[in-house]
Amino acid sequence: MKIFKRAIILIVFLLGALSISGSVEASSDLYLNSLNFDVQINSDGSMDVVETWNIDISDTNTLFKTFKRDSTKYTNITDGSVSRITSSGVEIPMDDYGDYAYHVPTDEYYFISMGSNYEVAWGTGYESSSGTETYKISYHVEDAIAIYNDCAEMYWQFLGSDFEIPAKKITGTIKLPAEVSNIDDLRVWGHTPDLNGTITKASNDTVTFEVNNNKAQKMVEVRIAMPNDLITYSGRMYNTNRLNYILQEENAWADEANSSRIVKIIITAIICLIIFGVLLFFAIKNIRILLKVKPVVPSTHFDYFRDLPRETCSPAEALYILQGNYQGFTQYDLGKVFSSTILDLSLKKIIKIEEIPDGGKKDSKITILPQDTNSVSLNSDEIIILNFLITACKNKSKSIFGGSKESDNPNEITMKELKKYISNNSSKVVALKSAIDKAIKSKLTSNRILDLKGIKRRNANMAGCSIGVFIPFVLVFLLDNIDFVTNTVNSIGIPWYLLVIALIWLIVDFILINRANNRISVYTQEGVDEQDKWKAFKKYMEDFSLLKEKDVPDLTIWEKYLVYATAFGISEKVIKELKIVYPDFDNYDYNIYPTIFIMSHMDFSSSFRSVSNAMSSSFSSGSGGGGGFSGGGGRRRRPVVVEEEGKTSSFSFFYIFSVGDGLKLKKLR
Repeated sequence: MKIFKRAIILIVFLLGALSISGSVEASSDLYLNSLNFDVQINSDGSMDVVETWNIDISDTNTLFKTFKRDSTKYTNITDGSVSRITSSGVEIPMDDYGDYAYHVPTDEYYFISMGSNYEVAWGTGYESSSGTETYKISYHVEDAIAIYNDCAEMYWQFLGSDFEIPAKKITGTIKLPAEVSNIDDLRVWGHTPDLNGTITKASNDTVTFEVNNNKAQKMVEVRIAMPNDLITYSGRMYNTNRLNYILQEENAWADEANSSRIVKIIITAIICLIIFGVLLFFAIKNIRILLKVKPVVPSTHFDYFRDLPRETCSPAEALYILQGNYQGFTQYDLGKVFSSTILDLSLKKIIKIEEIPDGGKKDSKITILPQDTNSVSLNSDEIIILNFLITACKNKSKSIFGGSKESDNPNEITMKELKKYISNNSSKVVALKSAIDKAIKSKLTSNRILDLKGIKRRNANMAGCSIGVFIPFVLVFLLDNIDFVTNTVNSIGIPWYLLVIALIWLIVDFILINRANNRISVYTQEGVDEQDKWKAFKKYMEDFSLLKEKDVPDLTIWEKYLVYATAFGISEKVIKELKIVYPDFDNYDYNIYPTIFIMSHMDFSSSFRSVSNAMSSSFSSGSGGGGGFSGGGGRRRRPVVVEEEGKTSSFSFFYIFSVGDGLKLKKLR
């Protein structure tokens, strides 16, 4: 049933992709013959921008552009004004209307703050006529430059993806406050949706960029990393290094996009012919897998399993096996892995968790206990998390105060401090997940639970099949012009019914891929057997109160079980089960059962839920792509009908153009 649902989603996605690509290039009564940006960066971190529009206008009495508020990119926009440039080059300032108006009077403008945006709008006088005009929009951006320990950064989006006016040519000149002593210390990048731009270091204090034939709803942004001594002050100053991160991020985007760039230069006609061959090849391959490969099933199936399937298994390993992972945890599993391991470390007396007052509220504190490393056996993933916790304890004050203040006690940390540390160190969270994934995969492979041959076989099958499945997306999105695709198909003379057959073939291949990959086991027989036991063990913990057990396990055993229940995300349900089976549950001496006390009395679950959420969000921000401040949408208002604003494509693929002599792609989502 899931396969058919996925097939339906694929059909809808394909049809939506085709319709969106066809609608993005809708006709417009506005067209920019040229758009120039003249930018002066000031030593106080601000910049002065002058935009010069040479635009063809038809049946439009008001033009406007929005600037989205973003405190991570700037703090304020002031001194906005609009002028009209006559054909003889005379600049005529417009009158400030001073307030919002849907229809702005001719030769008047407003530049105001509106909710989450700044907006500039001006009257054109072309309510029922057409013509070509040149306008100059000027404004001052405060704190546009961020200062870091090793560089200063400008990251500005001159046009947003909701800028609805196509432009034949976009140019820009950015002047620095002073010359850099070494031009190699000036690093520049430009980002555009198509391979149609260049950015150049014109001199030691000047950067220029150019974009040709920019379509509607295609953003243009520039990023500059410069020596921080050029900027004497900025309201956005950060006590951290940034340059290596910028270089790694831009290089990663460029490398990723360059591999995609090759695809765009392939002739569409050849790709269309390849589709049939690829789909046929992998259809046959997957049918053979279904016919020849027998599924690996448990030697003995268990409905319930009352003991730990493997005593030496860490909670993270158990969750990994339970879910059938082989590529690693998702970001949403990271919190469960972290909190369950913390409980396990507490149970092994590596750390101590205790409740503390916090201004009338309750908080929990984790203390790293002195320990003989040879006396306790820890799994590699537990050691990784323990080291992360030790580092957090030592650096919690730096994370909170943003300075160099040393921790009062380098061996302890509260949940509130831990959450703050996690939120402020997203790159460390990404590294933590990667290290855990690698450690568990290595151990399960060495223990012959994971099957390396099966993993390689499945990955190879998935990679090969993906080529056939995503060729249509390559055509539609990388070429980014459905007219080019359809014109090529028509010129070759391919009948429409062959395209329908190809689509049906694609869906069949998609179903075969899912079935075949499910048949290729990435777990050994031993691994499949253990996975079945973990599933049965989880079910046992969930249904414990419903089972008529002759021997009720001692609570000491449940202390360890709760560690795994936390990893599986069922700890609160298990606590409720225990209260049903053990009538005196709330009256036990919890000095004997500290883990149960932590889980049932200390608000540990909610505390770690917030820490888990911080883990997930920090992982996202640490591993995701970038994007500059959105420079807003340029649109128009017709004389009578109020148009619906803000409609943009649901699918956006962005690319990067490199310095000067070459083109590099950047793909964001």
